[in-house]
Amino acid sequence: MRSIDLIQPRHSYASEQGEWHIYTNTSLWTIGAQLQQAGVEVSFHDENIAPAKIHSNIVGINLLWAPYIPVVIEKIKELRKTHGEELAVVLWWQVMTTKQGLTEPQFQKLFGKNVHNGMKPWVRSELLNLEKIQSEFHTSLIPVYENMSDELFAKYFSREISFFLSQWCAQGCSFCAAVKGTAEKYRDFEIIYQDLYYIAERLSKLSINHVSMYLTNLDVRQSPLLLNMFADTVQQVKNAFPQFTFKMRWLAGTAYFMKMHKNHPQVIRKMVDIGFDTAWYGVDGMGEEVWKWVKKPQNTEENTLGAIEISRKEYDITPELLMVFGHVWVDNKESLQRDLEFVKAMVHGYKAIPRPHIAKPFIPGNDWRHDKEFAQKIETLIKKPYLFQSLDFTALANKLTHGDQKFVDMVNKYYLEMCKIDGNTTIPIEPYEIGDDKKTLDIKKHNNEGKFDR
Repeated sequence: MRSIDLIQPRHSYASEQGEWHIYTNTSLWTIGAQLQQAGVEVSFHDENIAPAKIHSNIVGINLLWAPYIPVVIEKIKELRKTHGEELAVVLWWQVMTTKQGLTEPQFQKLFGKNVHNGMKPWVRSELLNLEKIQSEFHTSLIPVYENMSDELFAKYFSREISFFLSQWCAQGCSFCAAVKGTAEKYRDFEIIYQDLYYIAERLSKLSINHVSMYLTNLDVRQSPLLLNMFADTVQQVKNAFPQFTFKMRWLAGTAYFMKMHKNHPQVIRKMVDIGFDTAWYGVDGMGEEVWKWVKKPQNTEENTLGAIEISRKEYDITPELLMVFGHVWVDNKESLQRDLEFVKAMVHGYKAIPRPHIAKPFIPGNDWRHDKEFAQKIETLIKKPYLFQSLDFTALANKLTHGDQKFVDMVNKYYLEMCKIDGNTTIPIEPYEIGDDKKTLDIKKHNNEGKFDR
């Protein structure tokens, strides 16, 4: 039987010792469950809990997104020292897809020999010797859960978990690195029911009568009929465990919320009844010229204000304001000031939660990653991969990402002001910059320790 060790790398802002930011490794668990179902012997290692102990000649590493690239590079170097060049390393997840993320030459320059892109079919068919693999939309995570001790299961599920419900988005926001322009797809509902039932049953046996979940939908309101089916599915689990409660939050578009409020208000009420209490709205600026530039014309002032007000007043849903702003080419002092005033007004009027993020113009997967203006900067990233950390959306703007120092300072000023608003949950991160010496990088690494985004 083929075997593989799957590694969740240590959080990029964790110290070198001890347990740190523990969170459910849903994407890695899903890959592992798919491989198990196909007959591969899988061992999981979460380095936020303990260092990995490798036993196979193939290792898979979960590369969540661009800022983790330097972490993964260092992990590969470590594996090479202890297990040699013959160890095959497979990297998984979206940042590696040719269309959405790194190109093949960039991949090879960053990660070196005998490192493979797990999103390519040949890796599964030849390296892992698999004829086929079951779709993630039809894969239960129960086999993964069953291999966890009660202590480990409680460690993961007593915190907010990530629950795989759907993927993809019909919209095409230019700054977003997700798979977009594709109709949302849900997991099989029988699988969803089985996984939720297992979670509720096992937690109940451990005297934990609740679970908090962040759902993976990129815009929860895009598929109202499927969302209604999910609400019914959760209610079935609640009926089986009357003392067990769910608490849920997820991303939502303001335009789709307004459409659902008009046409399917009963679905929203169902969601509230099963535990949905927070909507993370993609506001992303406040003005038609910005929304048009970032290919988010579905956002209008009417939709944005309406979604926030109606969420709070009619459904008692807490609106979180995901404000990705500081876009090169379009943002200026007037637009940034408007963003800040809007967030303050929504916090004051509707007890909204500020969630400011700084847009990074050329992350793998967004619309500008192949723009000629950024070609030299992207080449700099490939040559100095530690700089991928500066692409973190919670990191301050810098000259690599935002060019002109005057614009950098202006974006950071408004970002930090927004982070000071009461109720804000975003923690600003110091970016690594071109020219930072080792001493400066060490200081920044120390200063960023423990600054986890949820």
